[in-house]
Amino acid sequence: MFLNHDAAFTTFAPAINDTLPQHTATLSAQTKLETKRGWASVDDLIVGDRVSTMDGGFATITAITHPKRRAPLVQVPGGVLSTCSDVALPADSHIALSPPARWSQVTVVSVPIKALSGWNGIRPTLFAGPDLATLHFEEEEMIYAQTGLLIHAFDANADSFFPTLSYGDTRALLALLDGKMPAPDAAAA
Repeated sequence: MFLNHDAAFTTFAPAINDTLPQHTATLSAQTKLETKRGWASVDDLIVGDRVSTMDGGFATITAITHPKRRAPLVQVPGGVLSTCSDVALPADSHIALSPPARWSQVTVVSVPIKALSGWNGIRPTLFAGPDLATLHFEEEEMIYAQTGLLIHAFDANADSFFPTLSYGDTRALLALLDGKMPAPDAAAA
């Protein structure tokens, strides 16, 4: 008639998902990405949404995490790098930049956004972004943001399909694009 409710309990460790895809891009929550249902802010995205990529397809977001860190932001004014409006990105983000054909055989290179500070009105902001989201993808992607800006989602610990320039190489590329540095002499190389 009466049940014996004596039970032994044990402690369990919380499940940690360390199998998240490492091809990531960290963005501020207000950044707009092109999805199958139209343009959406990063803070409106959910796992399973598909975002537009450079290759003309759509990549599925496999996970969304929120870093516990605050990152300094870099402000890209509207109209620069094919953006339709101002966008703030974490300083450690990488974006696509097209090098001149005479400089490289590739169509785009991945460059750190902080290396573009001072070029065409791009500048660091005075505050750190508290509302960041990291989007995870199964594969390396260049995703569209703010109409035409391409943001590189990649694994920093693996080889990249896109050539990834250092800070110094990016600054040299900017000087070349602005005509402040002669093109490399391919015949002499």
